Amino acid sequence: MNFSEFKDKCFLAAARQGFNCWELYYAKTESLSIRVRDSEIVEYKNANQSGLSFRGIYEEKMGYSFTENPSDESIALILKKAAENAKIIDSKDTELLLTKKMNYPEVQSYNQALEKISVSEKIQMALDLERIAKETDSRVKSVDYCTVYSGMSEVCISNSFGVDVSHKSNAFCAYLNPNVEENGVIKTWFDYWIGRDLSLFSAEKLARETVQTALSYLTAKSIPSGKMAVIMSPKAAIELFGAFISVFFAERVQKGFSMLKDKEGTSVASPVVTIRDDGICERSINSMAFDSEGVPCSGKAIIDNGILKTLLYNLKSAEKAKKISTGNGFKHSFRAPVETSCTNFYIEPSDISPEQMISDLTSGIRITKLSGIHSGTNSVTGDFSLSAYGQLIEEGIITRPVEQIVVSGNFYELLNSIIVVGNDLHFGMPGAMGTVGMPSILVNKLTVSGE
Repeated sequence: MNFSEFKDKCFLAAARQGFNCWELYYAKTESLSIRVRDSEIVEYKNANQSGLSFRGIYEEKMGYSFTENPSDESIALILKKAAENAKIIDSKDTELLLTKKMNYPEVQSYNQALEKISVSEKIQMALDLERIAKETDSRVKSVDYCTVYSGMSEVCISNSFGVDVSHKSNAFCAYLNPNVEENGVIKTWFDYWIGRDLSLFSAEKLARETVQTALSYLTAKSIPSGKMAVIMSPKAAIELFGAFISVFFAERVQKGFSMLKDKEGTSVASPVVTIRDDGICERSINSMAFDSEGVPCSGKAIIDNGILKTLLYNLKSAEKAKKISTGNGFKHSFRAPVETSCTNFYIEPSDISPEQMISDLTSGIRITKLSGIHSGTNSVTGDFSLSAYGQLIEEGIITRPVEQIVVSGNFYELLNSIIVVGNDLHFGMPGAMGTVGMPSILVNKLTVSGE
């Protein structure tokens, strides 16, 4: 049974059973992952999943249920489960559905040409990526992780107030993790490409640049400890801000898990910092017209020249704060409840190149990679202490690679310590909390522990 047929039958049955209002959420995903090693396929995963969730107000409480097999028989069952669920809900927070049709922006998030790429072509892409990496330099000893991935997702949302929207997207990814060795020293690096226009993908560029980066750290060593200026590369900044992105979620603030309570309208960052969350962003792979509640994903400034303009709200947290949803209510799957997530979260770039940022710096380091994100960050207090790789900067010149250092600080203080923002905005991979993009950022002073 297709979604439209199921919806019509389910809506009639929900009205008869006594639900005051209701919503159906359908999600479908398809993915193919191919991993190669030593010119052989070592992993082949073809995964397809679909399912449908129902939520509705029954006896003044919101009840939930879901099914992986929409059918005539499942309608009675999911309505029964939702009604039973509503009776045992003990939350005092008001749960809402979107009560009117909205205007939605157009989104170009699906490329039909991607679906025409054959499995054999994808296998060859992975094999070529590994081969080029090994041919780049004799010091490449292995490529432990070489994978191509293609995926498609589709979402449909309909409710009893007339909301009826759908979204379809797809993407292609390539990942590479080469190991290099010289004089007994082994280094590794990881990089990727993601997009939906394969004419922009170059296996040779990805392979050679990833190998060259790994090679550049063969001579890396530590530096003396101290407080110093730090330039974070876009990828390092993405890792750090991604770890703390939830501090901007209204539901986290309301639960006491963020230090931004009562901060809207006040200065929380340096005047050079403007942070946006835009549903549609041409530089990102993750553009979308609406969230999992059917609310339009509008573009908005979270921080504007240092001033906190808004937190990110879903319908429930917005109702609690007597505000309007910002279109940031998302489900991680059709089984999951609505929570908060960003869409495309990024610091607005300037017109200053990273090369100029480096040349203007008398001394400091440029951080290119952070590790220990999950264990080394506290999203409530904002404290972080992370292992890092980087490059030493002396008299405006990168002089050598750096390793075995730990960068420590506090995220809230870091926001106020950013003195320069670069023009090299780069977006990372979509994750559970959305997609994060960052340009290079210069932080006035951080604690670096080394020798």
